[in-house]
Amino acid sequence: MTASQATGAAVRHLALDATAVATCARLADRGIPAILLKGAGLARRLGTEGRRVYSDVDLLVAPDDFDRAEALLAGSGFRSALPPGRPDPRLLWYERPWYAPGPAPLVVDLHRGFHGVADPQAFWTLLSASAQRLPLAGGTVAVPDVAATALLVAVHAAMPGRSDRPYADLRRALVVFPVEVWRAATVLATQTGAVPAFGFGLRLAPDGAALADRLGLPRQTSRTQWAAVRRVSGPAYVLARLAELPTGRDRWRHLVPYLLPPPTAMRHDSRLARRGPVGLSAAYLLRFARHIVSLPTAVRELRTATRLARRSRHG
Repeated sequence: MTASQATGAAVRHLALDATAVATCARLADRGIPAILLKGAGLARRLGTEGRRVYSDVDLLVAPDDFDRAEALLAGSGFRSALPPGRPDPRLLWYERPWYAPGPAPLVVDLHRGFHGVADPQAFWTLLSASAQRLPLAGGTVAVPDVAATALLVAVHAAMPGRSDRPYADLRRALVVFPVEVWRAATVLATQTGAVPAFGFGLRLAPDGAALADRLGLPRQTSRTQWAAVRRVSGPAYVLARLAELPTGRDRWRHLVPYLLPPPTAMRHDSRLARRGPVGLSAAYLLRFARHIVSLPTAVRELRTATRLARRSRHG
């Protein structure tokens, strides 16, 4: 990172931190507590302040407060980053991004759960009960304690995405957190239904794989998980998930939204789809053609993910 890039990142971090404090205060005024999941809090836990780059504000609220929190943001000048109308069912159900008011394009990701967490209510209950206050940008915010941070780092590493940051966070956490912290994180993973994602995330790093064995975490992984973290093409990920679904009806319900997304999702992703009915039809045809062309590559990627899943299960 050059000096100018570092300066730009520092300025953006200050703006994000101020947005986190202001948004948490606005929610608290309406009786909605929130927890800053990553950002400055995670950097401080990992000892990477000034070096760890973050680009948005991730706030967790109780599942029962999620709709009310969204309404409050909308009424406070925030703009939804998702297309209007019925949400695309393939979008992440547990978070919604919002643009904060102001000239800078700052995003607040409002969470009611997290990737790999099967019980979002237990997740909120446990994290909020142990959260700690962090001085930040002239105010304070609630952040996860160290055990919850370890859980978040591991399950985030298991999350699909193009960024190398989650893996770097995992490697750092494996250095700075002692085994007692990871044992406490394993208990949290069990209580929140996050053991598969937690164990898989840990096993992505060599030191983490040894730790996962020491903690007694299962080796069971799926081709879908490997397809996700290897950043395969969209069609390959869909095929991986398709192969693991138990019934034809489940496979059909998974495939249709991908082959034929709602018009709102098409308009969100494609400029062509915004050009009236003709443009929308053309965008659907172009999407289908791209899937056909990408199919041979997707099949090769799926075979690789399948081999990795089998190898991981057998050590």
